[in-house]
Amino acid sequence: FKLCLNANPEETEGSAVPEETEGSAVPEEQTKPARDVSKDRGVFAQEISDGAEAHGNEVSTLAAVELIQTHERARQGRYRAVRQSRLAQLKEIEKMSKDVGGKYQEAAVKIQALWRGQAVRRKLERRKTQQYLAVGVYYPSHIPTEQRGESLAIREYRHTLQQGYQRELEENEQKERVRYLKVWGPWVMDDMTDEIREWFVEWYRETGIFPQYPTEEQGGSLALIEGRVVTPQYYLEQQIELERIKRLPKEARDKIKADKKLLKEKLKQEKAKEKAKKKEITDGFIMGKSSILPTLSNVYQEYENVWDNKDESDNPLQKYYLDMVKAKEEREANSELRKIVDEMMRLELQVLNEALERDRANRKGKKGRKDKKKGKGKKKGKGKKGKKRKDLTEGKTVEELFELLFTSGIIRRYPQTSISSFLGEFSYSAFEYRRMKQDPLHNLGDLRNLIMQYAVLPLGSQLIHQIAPLIKSLCLMGPEGVGKKLLVNAICSEVGAILFDLTPSNIANKYQGKQGLQMLMHLVEKVSKLLQPSIVFIDGAEKLFYKKIPKQEKATDPRRLKAQLPKFVKSITKENRVILLGITEQPWAAKPRPVVKLYNKFIFVPPPDYASAFLVWQNLLMKYPGVKRDFNVSALVKVAAGYTIGTIKEVVAAVLTERRTLNLPFEPLTPTEILEELLKHTPVSQTEIRKYRDWYEKRTPLGRKKAKMMEEQAEIGAKQRK
Repeated sequence: FKLCLNANPEETEGSAVPEETEGSAVPEEQTKPARDVSKDRGVFAQEISDGAEAHGNEVSTLAAVELIQTHERARQGRYRAVRQSRLAQLKEIEKMSKDVGGKYQEAAVKIQALWRGQAVRRKLERRKTQQYLAVGVYYPSHIPTEQRGESLAIREYRHTLQQGYQRELEENEQKERVRYLKVWGPWVMDDMTDEIREWFVEWYRETGIFPQYPTEEQGGSLALIEGRVVTPQYYLEQQIELERIKRLPKEARDKIKADKKLLKEKLKQEKAKEKAKKKEITDGFIMGKSSILPTLSNVYQEYENVWDNKDESDNPLQKYYLDMVKAKEEREANSELRKIVDEMMRLELQVLNEALERDRANRKGKKGRKDKKKGKGKKKGKGKKGKKRKDLTEGKTVEELFELLFTSGIIRRYPQTSISSFLGEFSYSAFEYRRMKQDPLHNLGDLRNLIMQYAVLPLGSQLIHQIAPLIKSLCLMGPEGVGKKLLVNAICSEVGAILFDLTPSNIANKYQGKQGLQMLMHLVEKVSKLLQPSIVFIDGAEKLFYKKIPKQEKATDPRRLKAQLPKFVKSITKENRVILLGITEQPWAAKPRPVVKLYNKFIFVPPPDYASAFLVWQNLLMKYPGVKRDFNVSALVKVAAGYTIGTIKEVVAAVLTERRTLNLPFEPLTPTEILEELLKHTPVSQTEIRKYRDWYEKRTPLGRKKAKMMEEQAEIGAKQRK
């Protein structure tokens, strides 16, 4: 990842204005393999759905003759009409040639003057529009895509070239490893064993016993090389000190123990005081440790040490460096050889210790110790057997299972949508509000960034999925029309995922009974994990845990999956790029405990604020060339506060019909027309938004933590003001 700390959010994420050929805001190298696999799956699904053949109807000879006659008569009629019109025009011209008193000439001059004035004004208006478009004041109705197409072609060529270089690098790495192990492997192992044996001998000479071999977690023999093992001299000093303490009177020994205990308590108290002091200094929130930050720091350090000042003028093709490949393979081969040597030397040390015990026993006139319980111990590797799950579709191929789910409507297609088509600005003022101990609502740009982190990147890259915190399920909640389904389609499109639709209305009257439901979940779990990345989608996440089922939904039995879905989510591991994605408009209609337990994360999708709504209105209106570029979008956004993106799209489509679009050059669009249509819809009230926020803060674990943090910050602020 390339860091750019002085870039604004749009530059790091991608353009907020979608285009037909606009690239994704997602890192291309992370999600490209998933989308390539998705293309093949789309072809397979198309073959399944396109089964019917077109049948043509034969046209009789008589009907063909009648058709020809009709067209010929129409042609003759048009010819006669044009001829009569031409004759009438000639007569009018003849009349006008007889200008009495110069009236026609005067009229012609006035018409020409008005027309030329209008032409000049239009020319100046076009010039002004072009200037404003060039500097970005006006929003263009059409954005050229030729350069974008060339850029995509260059990017594809670059990816192909990188893949070729990667294969070449891997082949040479394998060759270098084999060569090193063959030529230098035996010598390296001899050097390692000699060094370890010298360590054994040194310990035996100094102490009369053999050392304790470092465990694999401690680094094995590498700890010996780095000096992280106990030396014989330190061991002898400790033994002498222990002997001295043993010879002391009981009172002195008790005093030493009491002093040690007192020292431990003092250290514990100092740590507690330091922790309390840190808590007082902070404003109630302490950033937790990140599992990814050390990796990023190591990579950055490697870049600074190796690549930052490296002269690559003699490598214009950017191929691998042979010396770096050799050094890397040498390190990895030495690490493998050291593990083998450690296993050998642990066995050798065990033999030496047994021989030492026998020698000591012989000196005392006793037999060497033998393991009396040898052969009577518990057998290894035979623990308690777990219940093995039965494969209900054993013997069937993945293609057959995919076709079964596709034909039944569980796997379905989705419209290709870019994440950048979810328009929205970032909340630039949120930091200032939080400094004033307020809790501002996130903007749609922040929400888009959150979707990228929680869903798109982990599903699009196996590496990121392994190192990032595991998110098994995600729930989007918000009023109707805010863009929840658009976000679901965008996530699927960006990563090329397969969509399993387990919405209660979609699975109604399918896979009936207990066995049928068991088969359904078995198919979904098996196919989703075989064809990763996969998304299990539920429209109406609250319906699975209804407090009371509405009468109109009793026929669909919305609670069918309430017992099976938690088990499915529990089975998802870091090796499975699978996520349960639910959307809901009424989270409070469900029992809070099971729904919060099922979903790891809850995200509230609010209506757009002023900045985000301005982007949406501008993008929708300015796509029409007939709409004037200086249309007052800002005033319209102010008046239309609280309306969702879905409502805005409906209003624009209702106002700018085909006939109204054709009439725009003669009758410009006014905000009044849009407001009249907008008043037919109901905006989202602040009371409804507060209802979503209250449910989130009271029911979800993260919401409760945030509410508690805000209370602590308010208390700290009150103390500071006093």
